[in-house]
Amino acid sequence: MSSNSKQRAGATYELERGYRRMIVPAIIAVAIFAIVPLAGMLALSFSDYHLIRGSNGEFGLRNFIKLVNDKRLVNSIYVMSVLSLFGVAAQVIIGTAVAVGLHKIVGRWRLGRVLFLVPYAVPHVAVALIWLSLFTPTLSPINAFFDLFGITVPSFLTSQNGAMFAIIVADTWTNFPFTMLIILAALQGISPDLDEAAALDGASRVKTFIFITLPLLLPALLMVTLFRFIDSLKHFPMIFVMTKGGPGRSTQATNFYAYVQTFQNSNVAYGAAIAVLLFLMAALISFYVAKLNQRISS
Repeated sequence: MSSNSKQRAGATYELERGYRRMIVPAIIAVAIFAIVPLAGMLALSFSDYHLIRGSNGEFGLRNFIKLVNDKRLVNSIYVMSVLSLFGVAAQVIIGTAVAVGLHKIVGRWRLGRVLFLVPYAVPHVAVALIWLSLFTPTLSPINAFFDLFGITVPSFLTSQNGAMFAIIVADTWTNFPFTMLIILAALQGISPDLDEAAALDGASRVKTFIFITLPLLLPALLMVTLFRFIDSLKHFPMIFVMTKGGPGRSTQATNFYAYVQTFQNSNVAYGAAIAVLLFLMAALISFYVAKLNQRISS
């Protein structure tokens, strides 16, 4: 081996060692903040631990068997599915529409991106408090405005459909900027020559968007839908602040039901089993969408 080859091999080895040293802190952080809590939750789900009675040291599948016959769990999955499906659909549609609108003027009006990103920067608890006041008849300026014309606005938070609608609106308002940002970045990566070629062929803007732009945006749309759908499984702040799971149990999503079992009913082991189920659902969705995205990209 020549001296130059030895020098290159030595430099490559040192570079690899440097990369390994840089990765070690990230691995430690993931282990501390993700793997260890997940392992603890999994262990709790197989136990009989109760916040008041403690544990008898028994381990088994009783908590997961109980999940099968739990009607409240089935209702919570239904609530979570409705909130996630309608919320994510609204966020993707609104975010894409805003991104397309900003795409043409982003060079001249960069302030537009900042203004639309403001809701995403507001903490979820603060967002929930804002929309709680807007949907509370005695506090809402919207209700006060319509009262001037003798129009009575129904109290959304006192009915099942109304409460779910209120949560979807609040969740959409704070999260659609994320979709907008991803789609806007994808739009800026599409060559403008494609639009010009389509215009020369006589295609309208609508047809250009449907048959050229939209297919090129599919990978970004799938990715952002996946991220938002997984994140939408965590409706807890909105539900806790705005409805407390009510009226009745009509807005008890699965993660809120896990909170109820863990802290209100003191059944920590069963709450952990519900959390494990929620984790598995998110993992399955991630795997399926990743496969779909891979198929579309190839």
